[in-house]
Amino acid sequence: MTIHRRAAIGATLASLGAAAAARATAWAPTRPVRLVVSSAPAASLDTLARVLAPVLSQRLGQTVLVENQGGANGLIAMQQVARAEADGHTLLVTGDAIVLAELIAPNPGFTVRGSFTPVTQAVRAAQILATHPSSGIRDIAGYVEAVRARPGRLNVGLPAWGGIAHVVHELLSQATGGLRVEYVTYRGGGPATADLIARHLDALVITLPAITEQVRQGAIVPLAVTTLARDGALPEVPTLAETVAPGFDVESWQGLLVPRGVPAPVVGTLHEAIAATLREPAVRDRLTGLGFEVVADGPDVFARRTEESTQRFAGVVRAAGIRQAGG
Repeated sequence: MTIHRRAAIGATLASLGAAAAARATAWAPTRPVRLVVSSAPAASLDTLARVLAPVLSQRLGQTVLVENQGGANGLIAMQQVARAEADGHTLLVTGDAIVLAELIAPNPGFTVRGSFTPVTQAVRAAQILATHPSSGIRDIAGYVEAVRARPGRLNVGLPAWGGIAHVVHELLSQATGGLRVEYVTYRGGGPATADLIARHLDALVITLPAITEQVRQGAIVPLAVTTLARDGALPEVPTLAETVAPGFDVESWQGLLVPRGVPAPVVGTLHEAIAATLREPAVRDRLTGLGFEVVADGPDVFARRTEESTQRFAGVVRAAGIRQAGG
C-alpha cells in the first residue's frame, strides 16, 4: 500500500469518525419546547414568539409552546427561566427589558450574564411615539408643545415601568430640555395600545411592530420613530432625529435565551433552528412587514449586545432616577 493510499484511507476513516462523533453528540428535544414570553399577549414580543413557533416546531421535531408571563415587568418570566432545568427545553423570549430589569430592580433574582446564555438575537426594531386621532396632536413638534403647555398633565402610556419605552421618553426629555408627563404603566403593549385607542391615554411609546396594523388602519396617529433612519414598514413617519432631537438613535432588540448551564451543542442546535426559521421567507416577510428587522445573530454577538445595552442604559436610568415601581 502506497503512502498516498494509506493517507487517503486514514483521512476517510477520520472523516467517518468525526461524522459518527457528531451524530453521537447531536441534540434534539425529547418533549415540547417552551417559549416563555416576558410580556402579555398582543405585545411585540408575543408576536415574535407566535410567528416563530409553528415553523420552529417543524425544524425541531417537537411542539413549541408559547407561554406569556408578563407580570412584574417581565421579572416573573425571567426568574422562571433562570430557575428552569438547563436542558434546552425552556427558552426566554425577551428584549432590552432583561437588561433594564437588572438595572432598576433592587433584587431581580438573576443577572443577565450569570443566569442566562444568549442563543439568538432575533430582531431589532424602532420604538415609536404615537397618539390617537382625537388628541389634536398631529406631529412630534405638536406633542412637545402640548407637553410644555400642560406640564405633568399629559398621560403617556408605557408597556412597562423601567422598560425601553420609558428610557426612550426620558432620553427625548433630555434632548428637548425637559418634558414633564404622567406615566401610566401596563403589563405589556397590548393593554397599553387598547387604552390609547380607547382615548384613556394622550400618547404611547411602544415598539413599532406592536401597532403597525393599527397605524395603517388609522386608529393610531404615529408621531415619530426613535431610530436614525425611517422605518420601511411606515416610511411616512419621521424620526426624532430629523425633527425635534438631532442625532437621536435608539433601537430595541428582541431575542431568545436559555438558562446558564445549557451545553454548548444544545445552544448551537437551538440557534441554528431559530436562525433558519427567521430566514424562512414567510416568517421573514411577516416580521419585516410589521416593522421588525430580522437579525438572527448568534450567541457571541448577542452576548456583546446585551453588555452594550447595559452600559448605554445605566447612565439614563441613574440620571432619570428610574427605580422598580414600588421599590
